[in-house]
Amino acid sequence: MDSPNHAAGEFRYDIMMEDADGRNLRLESTRDLNKAWERFPALAAQFRGVRLVLLNRQTRDILAQSEDF
Repeated sequence: MDSPNHAAGEFRYDIMMEDADGRNLRLESTRDLNKAWERFPALAAQFRGVRLVLLNRQTRDILAQSEDF
Protein backbone atom coordinates (compact mmCIF):
# COMPACT_ATOMS: atom_id res chain seq x y z
CA MET A 1 0.00 0.00 0.00
CA ASP A 2 2.63 2.59 1.02
CA SER A 3 5.68 2.95 -1.14
CA PRO A 4 8.98 2.14 0.59
CA ASN A 5 10.69 5.16 -1.01
CA HIS A 6 8.94 7.65 1.30
CA ALA A 7 11.10 9.43 3.84
CA ALA A 8 10.30 8.54 7.45
CA GLY A 9 7.89 11.07 8.93
CA GLU A 10 6.92 12.55 5.57
CA PHE A 11 3.36 13.87 5.30
CA ARG A 12 1.60 11.89 2.57
CA TYR A 13 -2.05 12.95 2.70
CA ASP A 14 -3.70 16.37 2.77
CA ILE A 15 -7.24 17.36 3.62
CA MET A 16 -7.91 20.48 1.61
CA MET A 17 -10.73 23.03 1.41
CA GLU A 18 -11.56 23.86 -2.21
CA ASP A 19 -12.85 27.32 -3.13
CA ALA A 20 -15.14 28.22 -6.04
CA ASP A 21 -12.11 28.98 -8.24
CA GLY A 22 -10.65 25.51 -7.68
CA ARG A 23 -7.87 26.70 -5.39
CA ASN A 24 -7.10 24.65 -2.30
CA LEU A 25 -6.39 25.60 1.28
CA ARG A 26 -4.70 22.89 3.33
CA LEU A 27 -6.58 22.16 6.57
CA GLU A 28 -4.59 19.16 7.79
CA SER A 29 -1.81 16.86 6.69
CA THR A 30 -1.08 13.37 7.94
CA ARG A 31 1.37 10.55 7.40
CA ASP A 32 -1.26 7.85 7.85
CA LEU A 33 -4.15 7.19 5.46
CA ASN A 34 -6.32 5.67 8.18
CA LYS A 35 -5.93 8.83 10.26
CA ALA A 36 -6.90 10.93 7.24
CA TRP A 37 -10.01 8.77 6.68
CA GLU A 38 -10.95 9.28 10.37
CA ARG A 39 -10.51 13.07 10.23
CA PHE A 40 -12.22 13.67 6.88
CA PRO A 41 -15.88 13.27 8.02
CA ALA A 42 -15.31 15.40 11.11
CA LEU A 43 -13.83 18.22 9.06
CA ALA A 44 -16.55 17.90 6.41
CA ALA A 45 -19.18 18.28 9.14
CA GLN A 46 -17.34 21.30 10.55
CA PHE A 47 -17.10 23.04 7.17
CA ARG A 48 -20.59 22.47 5.76
CA GLY A 49 -21.22 24.15 2.42
CA VAL A 50 -17.55 23.88 1.44
CA ARG A 51 -16.04 21.10 -0.65
CA LEU A 52 -13.24 19.21 1.06
CA VAL A 53 -10.87 16.84 -0.71
CA LEU A 54 -8.54 14.16 0.61
CA LEU A 55 -5.45 14.20 -1.56
CA ASN A 56 -2.47 11.88 -1.91
CA ARG A 57 0.54 14.21 -2.05
CA GLN A 58 2.71 11.91 -4.13
CA THR A 59 0.24 10.93 -6.83
CA ARG A 60 -2.02 14.02 -6.53
CA ASP A 61 -4.98 11.61 -6.68
CA ILE A 62 -8.19 12.70 -4.99
CA LEU A 63 -9.08 9.89 -2.60
CA ALA A 64 -12.32 11.42 -1.31
CA GLN A 65 -14.36 14.57 -1.62
CA SER A 66 -17.31 15.96 0.25
CA GLU A 67 -20.58 16.60 -1.52
CA ASP A 68 -20.98 20.17 -0.29
CA PHE A 69 -20.29 23.16 -2.50
